[in-house]
Amino acid sequence: MNYRNPILRDRLASEFALGTLHGLARKRFERLMRNDADLRRIVAEWQERFMPMVQAIAPVNPPTRVWRNIERRIANSQPKVRWLDSINFWRGLALTASSFAVGLLLFFGMVPQRDALPTYVAVLADEKHQPVMAVGYVLGGRELSVKVIQASEIAADRSLELWSLPKGGAPQSLGLIPASGAAKLTLAAQRGNIADVPAFAVSLEPKGGSPTGAPTGPVLYSGPLIKL
Repeated sequence: MNYRNPILRDRLASEFALGTLHGLARKRFERLMRNDADLRRIVAEWQERFMPMVQAIAPVNPPTRVWRNIERRIANSQPKVRWLDSINFWRGLALTASSFAVGLLLFFGMVPQRDALPTYVAVLADEKHQPVMAVGYVLGGRELSVKVIQASEIAADRSLELWSLPKGGAPQSLGLIPASGAAKLTLAAQRGNIADVPAFAVSLEPKGGSPTGAPTGPVLYSGPLIKL
């Protein structure tokens, strides 16, 4: 893997900042950052971009089962040494918590507690890489949850339309979305598995949506679909 590729570096940095880079991949990325000041800068920029999401979402207490699972995992992995006295333990915990908190706040804010939490998310950003909205999807479900992070100003005779961008295929309309607030989009049966879609995009269309079944206006926001 070519870690000097700017596109790959930016993608890995965004996943690291969001907390979706796991296991050996995360450890390998942490080692790369130690001797790469430019990579640390890219991560810091992504953390700043995600910060408006934290500020825009009202906190919601996680279910009791989440804390029970955390306590059980800590107990099962507790080494014989006094890990509570270890500086490395607290440093690692702080790093993991700070990056993963963004994802937790995002998803607990996107859906009511009675609903299942998204297993996939796409953070759609504008041309300045500022996050504008998030799209959540529960694996096997028939709905998309859309939450606007930063409201858009559009003309009365225009609409925002969400598109899936399948590999090697034409964009598929997922429906119209609001310029502010939140919405639920019901997926058509012929859309296939949303989990296989690599990215989403939002275009500016005439009132009521594209008249051709394909994007006709400019693409305002886009972002990759990431598995949690």
